[in-house]
Amino acid sequence: MKRVVALLLVTGLLASACSLSEEDPVYPLPTAAITWALPTQPASGPTACPTTELGPVRAEWDATHRGLSLGGKKVIFPRGFLARILPSGRLEIMAPDGTVVARDGDTISLGGVDYLHVCRVQGVEY
Repeated sequence: MKRVVALLLVTGLLASACSLSEEDPVYPLPTAAITWALPTQPASGPTACPTTELGPVRAEWDATHRGLSLGGKKVIFPRGFLARILPSGRLEIMAPDGTVVARDGDTISLGGVDYLHVCRVQGVEY
């Protein structure tokens, strides 16, 4: 009888050890925002921003794969723009002065020569 009980205990310990290794580890969520780089233009001399309005783009953030889609367009923001991922998983796009110009799901109005040379975001020239 002791042998059967010992065998059951060993079997139970092995089963519980195996089930622990199959579970996904739990990671703590970040407590502060994480900076995420946006494609920006290199430094350049002062140039006039054309009055051309580009079609608006919708910021769509895929938090699982950490991917940002801007209406399927390749957008190069003015120098100094960046994004941050909030602890909630949402994304914010920020101007050089720290002002939030858009959040995931927002539509962004842009102006400039084309999407690769944007000099105006949400009506403000940079």
